[in-house]
Amino acid sequence: MEIREYAPESGKLNKKAHFYSAWPLILILFGGAIGSLYGVIAYLLNLKNYGSELTKLNKVLANLLCGMSAISAWWFSAQWIQSTFFQ
Repeated sequence: MEIREYAPESGKLNKKAHFYSAWPLILILFGGAIGSLYGVIAYLLNLKNYGSELTKLNKVLANLLCGMSAISAWWFSAQWIQSTFFQ
């Protein structure tokens, strides 16, 4: 039996897809306002990924890539802000 993240007839994602999509929200804990912004954007993009017609493997890879990109963007943004305004 296959578990689907998206039910096209209802147009909603199940709780499992929301849970998997939400891991970039850890940026809220240590990223401040900028981390929260990047985390929420990554979460929303991950929801779009899980609602797409990609294969399960591609959904997982897109999820990881999106979250890691958000963390990387937060890191570079924080470094740029620190070097620009505090030195």
